[in-house]
Amino acid sequence: MRQKWQLIIFGLIHILIFTIIFNSNLYVGEGNHGAALYFNYSTRVIALGQLPYQDFAVEYPPLALIFFTVPRLITANPATYANIFAIEILLFNLLGLFLISALARRLNLSLWKTLTIYTLALLAIGPIIARRYDLIPAIMVLLALYAFCQGKHKTSWALLAVGVMTKLYPVILAPIFLLYHWRHRQNRQAIVGVATFVITTVAIVVPCLLLSPDGFWNSITYHAQRGLQCESTYSSFLLLGQTLGLTSLEIEFSFGSYNLSSPLADILARVSPLLILFSLVAVYWFFHKNQGGRAVVQQTLSPINQPDTARIVNYSIIAILAFMLTSKVLSPQFIIWLYPLIPLIAWRWRLISWLMFIMIGLMTYFIYPVAYGGIIEGDPIPLVIGMLVLRNLSLIILAFLLPYVDNQPQPDLAR
Repeated sequence: MRQKWQLIIFGLIHILIFTIIFNSNLYVGEGNHGAALYFNYSTRVIALGQLPYQDFAVEYPPLALIFFTVPRLITANPATYANIFAIEILLFNLLGLFLISALARRLNLSLWKTLTIYTLALLAIGPIIARRYDLIPAIMVLLALYAFCQGKHKTSWALLAVGVMTKLYPVILAPIFLLYHWRHRQNRQAIVGVATFVITTVAIVVPCLLLSPDGFWNSITYHAQRGLQCESTYSSFLLLGQTLGLTSLEIEFSFGSYNLSSPLADILARVSPLLILFSLVAVYWFFHKNQGGRAVVQQTLSPINQPDTARIVNYSIIAILAFMLTSKVLSPQFIIWLYPLIPLIAWRWRLISWLMFIMIGLMTYFIYPVAYGGIIEGDPIPLVIGMLVLRNLSLIILAFLLPYVDNQPQPDLAR
């Protein structure tokens, strides 16, 4: 009963944050930039009868358009659309609250501490979480992890596919699922899981390919053609070099973001896919090596034990961090991908990791939208560039903290 009331209280707090605090003068708003773009897409579908990929270019996977369209079915007013879209995000945030509470019990974590971190992280990230759709795939990742740790492997693989068809990044968790299956000799579960993932993905992709093969593939190649976005790890150090007079850069707007242009920036943009691959392979290798000593064969679909659940959550965070840090794009909303997972860190470094993520959220908010002009203007402001470098260094430190774990998660007796 006590845990139920804790969940209700935190749910009410999150409703208050979304509906009042995010709309107050406490935050410098970014406006409705994200919601305006989603409104434009959904208006083309609802009002003009156009088909995505065929009649207009889309940079998002198919299921994202469904979440963009739902608020447009209710209203044709852009401002009202933004508010309804924020309510849609709030509902996913509350679903995250419930899932985190369930996983916290499995990990023997204090519920009030876990939900407090979830709440503080929300406040640190700020209103951008209600204006961009990135929380939706982040909660789908959380759903997939929850189902997987409950032993519901087919469901988890299907949910992972749904997440990929909403925003592509959840695919990086698939090798973690596979390595767990392989370690525990769950060959049948692995085959069925991958088949479920493929069937679910194909069922979503085929209608889009029938509409317009070129339009659909362009939505994927669009991201491959992007330049070195100015907030990426690479860009932060190049901008620091420019501030110190060591190099010269140009900043241009293309592909919906501000990107760096220089010979070195262009080289880094080209090699970033290889660095992504290398970093992810390293993460998967460490996950495999740290799954414990002798494997326990589990042929039945029983819930995963506490240490393995904690390990899967930890390495899912590390994989997402590795992808973010080596990608040529690190938009501010990417921080939201980590937001539902950080409270579930169950190892001895969890307190430091929690505090570090809250600081990362605050620094990201300072960079965008508060001081973004200090990066994209012709003569970037050193203070803002320094904050960007510090934010990215903090993400790197967080990624290196998480693999160093004890053999068992630390119990949290304060319930």
